[in-house]
Amino acid sequence: MTRAKFAFMLVVGGVLLAPPVFSADKSITPDGKPAPSQPHAKPGSKAAQEEAAAAKTPYEKVREVFAGDLTVADEKVSFPQNNASVHAIEITMEPGEVTGWHQHHAPLFAYILEGEITVTYEEIGKKVYSAGDGLLEAMDVTHRGENTGDAPAKILAVFLLGDDGKATVAEDAPGTDKKKVE
Repeated sequence: MTRAKFAFMLVVGGVLLAPPVFSADKSITPDGKPAPSQPHAKPGSKAAQEEAAAAKTPYEKVREVFAGDLTVADEKVSFPQNNASVHAIEITMEPGEVTGWHQHHAPLFAYILEGEITVTYEEIGKKVYSAGDGLLEAMDVTHRGENTGDAPAKILAVFLLGDDGKATVAEDAPGTDKKKVE
């Protein structure tokens, strides 16, 4: 037995005991800084197992359609505080059909059930959404949608109303009000 190993052995009452076990101090990172209280879970760790359990649903098959807190126009979503309600509608647009220019003064989650929709946003440009896409629609950006596909398009629109917000507010076309464009 080497002297180093012997230094850690303990003999009590003539019985040789195993060396003490030292564990790493996980409250300090390798560079000497305090560790975060909830670091991102490493695969296989207890934190990873807890994270996976929290994300579990009672459903066999799940496909995430959307997750986030920003609209397609990078607006931070804020939920109504007063008179909260949900209003869900299914919209059908025929090929070539175009909506009027509008805004949504309440959060709107949209899911494209069928077809293809192209939305033109003032000062942003066009974005194309197809069946299976989910999005958090722009609220304070004037826009309009057009069915640019060959078949009817169906959209599930879920408005989170309250705080006297309006689901849809008609707007003038961009450029109509010169002050607004400048």
